[in-house]
Amino acid sequence: MSATPLTPGTPRSRSAKTAGLVTDGRASSTYDFLRPANLPREHLRILQIAYETFAHRLSVLLTSNLRVVCRVAMTGIEQVSTRTVLTEQTDDLIAVSIGLSPLSGAGVLVFPRELAMVWIDHMLGGTGGGEQPRRTLSDIETPLVRELLTDALAELGAAYAEFAAVDLVLGVLEYDPQLVAVGGPADALVKASFEIAVGTAASELTFSVPVQAVQPSLQRRLDSTAISAGEQAARAAARDLLTESLSDVPVEVAVRFSPARMRSEDLLDLRVGDVVSLDHPVDRPLVITTAGGIFGRAVPTARGTRLTCQVVATESEESRA
Repeated sequence: MSATPLTPGTPRSRSAKTAGLVTDGRASSTYDFLRPANLPREHLRILQIAYETFAHRLSVLLTSNLRVVCRVAMTGIEQVSTRTVLTEQTDDLIAVSIGLSPLSGAGVLVFPRELAMVWIDHMLGGTGGGEQPRRTLSDIETPLVRELLTDALAELGAAYAEFAAVDLVLGVLEYDPQLVAVGGPADALVKASFEIAVGTAASELTFSVPVQAVQPSLQRRLDSTAISAGEQAARAAARDLLTESLSDVPVEVAVRFSPARMRSEDLLDLRVGDVVSLDHPVDRPLVITTAGGIFGRAVPTARGTRLTCQVVATESEESRA
């Protein structure tokens, strides 16, 4: 039987089969393997709050260090591939690898050289106005920018503390973003964009981190906030009650000699009146045990018609000894 040609947009019956293709009639969609599935909206919201906090703290830091009114605002957050961040960039940029200890991977900070020149101009007593030189930083300028970026990373780490304790480490300043080692070209990154105004000069800065590095911390933060305060209090009360009740649970306790070894033949030939030799010295106390654990040692005594034992040592005392 000849195969029926597939015509885009032609409706078909449910579970129709054509040339080995099984479909339920729903329209197919294209999947781009270079752009993996997006982060959940809840995760992006946590990151957005952290980056908005960072923007506020960075504006205060820049205003204090540059002695001019600075404004920083987060303009967007999106998931992109490493290739997008490192190759779809214009010239005259500075890219810096950012260590995310103890998280895996590394982030990347990208900003125009012109912005760095404005920072330097203000730090050296200038006004930051006029056209800035389009060149790499000198040996004197580089430490100034690195010191400012280190302070900025401290503010970012404080903002990240909302969901993860991260030690952000500044890497080497590169003038070609493709030289920054972030990950494979298809690895997913979360890129946050910021608009920075230093006096009258405005520019943009982006910071990208691997999705796999921050996703576990974001999920733990989401799980912790998903429980209401009342539920958390109820769980804490139940945990405390369970802990207190454990001390009232009855357990089976035994007092035993040291184990003895016998041949199987001798064990099977036991008769009434036989004497079994135990490998337990006469002057050694017996062991108090439960559930396979040893909790102390005792010597046998009697109380009325019942055998008892007198504790002569506890496990905690023996551990200290």
